[in-house]
This record gives sequence, C-alpha cells and structure tokens, in this order.
Amino acid sequence: MLFDKSQTLYISERNWAKEQKIEILDDGNLLLWLRTSGRHDIKRWVLSYGADAELLEPESLRKEIADELITMSKRYN
Repeated sequence: MLFDKSQTLYISERNWAKEQKIEILDDGNLLLWLRTSGRHDIKRWVLSYGADAELLEPESLRKEIADELITMSKRYN
C-alpha cells in the first residue's frame, strides 16, 4: 500500500501484521507491505484512508475498491 506523507508517522509507528515491511520514500510518502488473508477487512481499511492510501496489489482487489468508489460516487451525485 502507498500512503500519503500525511499518514507516514501514524502508519510507521504501528504493527499492522506479523509480516510487514515499511519504506519511507524520498518524497515522504510511505510504502507498507503486509500479508493478510482478510480481503474484506483490507478493502475497508484502505477505503477508510480515502485519498491518503492506494492499494497497489493484488490487481483484483484494486478493481473491487475502484468499483466500490464508483458506486459511492454515483450515490452522492
């Protein structure tokens, strides 16, 4: 997952999974790698950060999130 630099301190100070790796990029943004089996949970977690987070993989879950955002956008327009 890619997090906006506004979330770097918060994300970097927590343990999110048993297997995780954090990299702070030169621009201040943060990359978080973790392994999880909770597909639904990770989808909700990503969505909870709004534009401050982007799931990079798996592609199938990125599509689910994109579809959810389209549905939400239609609901609010």
